[in-house]
Amino acid sequence: MRGAGTGGRRLMTVLIPVAVCALAFGFGLPRLAPFRDVLGTLRTLTSGWMAVILLAALANLLANWLFIAAAIPGLPLRRAAAVNLASTAVANTVPAGGAVSVGVSWRMLSSWGLSSRSFAVYAGVTGVWSTLAKLATPAVAVAVLAATGRLTSGAGAVATLCLGAAICAGVFLIGVAVVHRSLHDVRAAQAVGRGAQRWSDRLFRVLRRDGPTTVAAAVMRFRDDAADLLRTRSRRLTLASIGNDLGWLLVFQTCLLACGVPQSQVPWSRCLAGFALARVLSAVPVTPGGVGLIEWGIAVYLAAGLDAASSARVTAAVLLARALTYVLPIPLGAVAYAGWRLRRPGPDAAA
Repeated sequence: MRGAGTGGRRLMTVLIPVAVCALAFGFGLPRLAPFRDVLGTLRTLTSGWMAVILLAALANLLANWLFIAAAIPGLPLRRAAAVNLASTAVANTVPAGGAVSVGVSWRMLSSWGLSSRSFAVYAGVTGVWSTLAKLATPAVAVAVLAATGRLTSGAGAVATLCLGAAICAGVFLIGVAVVHRSLHDVRAAQAVGRGAQRWSDRLFRVLRRDGPTTVAAAVMRFRDDAADLLRTRSRRLTLASIGNDLGWLLVFQTCLLACGVPQSQVPWSRCLAGFALARVLSAVPVTPGGVGLIEWGIAVYLAAGLDAASSARVTAAVLLARALTYVLPIPLGAVAYAGWRLRRPGPDAAA
């Protein structure tokens, strides 16, 4: 019976993402803009615009690589690129790919000499920084829309948008306060360590196994290492995180202009709000990388109030941008992983 239940859960992890993608690409997007009109828009792209779009996509990838290099002192940019591409390829193709991508990153970085202790700090700090950035983006987008006079989508929509941004901003401030206190208050960190030890002991008692007795000490070591990293790299990490956001925005804004969507129809401030929406949708673990949900959600938001021809151009731009930010890293990541497999040292390969 347990095997049947496990098999059913595994089947659902495949069927649900497939169903969501089928609804998004087979029903939602075609109702917004027929695919023949979308393809017609893509066929009108000139070679000059294609070159500009590819440069924007490369700039976006470079921003991701700089973020990893900022979190691991001494890591060459080419290795940061390989880790980012390989882990992103896994995250974008495998159900629950986020957890699997962490394992891929660990295998690659450990083969280059990174210790498990340093990797834990890297994974923890970058995870916290990325989460805080996701929480801050909606509030920034609403503030930009208000400052540019674009926060005019109807009273109900504006209220919902402001409420969501306020909730995200509140959680962001709480998260910043918790991180700051954990790094600067030794007693608070010790309390967290003791709590983690108690939960670990309870878990292993349920499993009827002997658990580790050094969880509290490990929490304090992690806190000390994270504090050392942030003492010298917090500014660089923050700038790299902002660069990540600007890289994504650059790709989408370039695709909109290339597909014939002027600023008068979809200004950059609205595109930034679309990015905030994508951030929220990507946090919903239904499909790998939010595929289907993000394309449909952004297209509907950006095309609101536009005529059929303009909606087709917006949809074409969204699909093109997602191809560059979601699909392009998959083959590049496969090449990067294959290259690492061929070049990794012999002892690590045997291990």
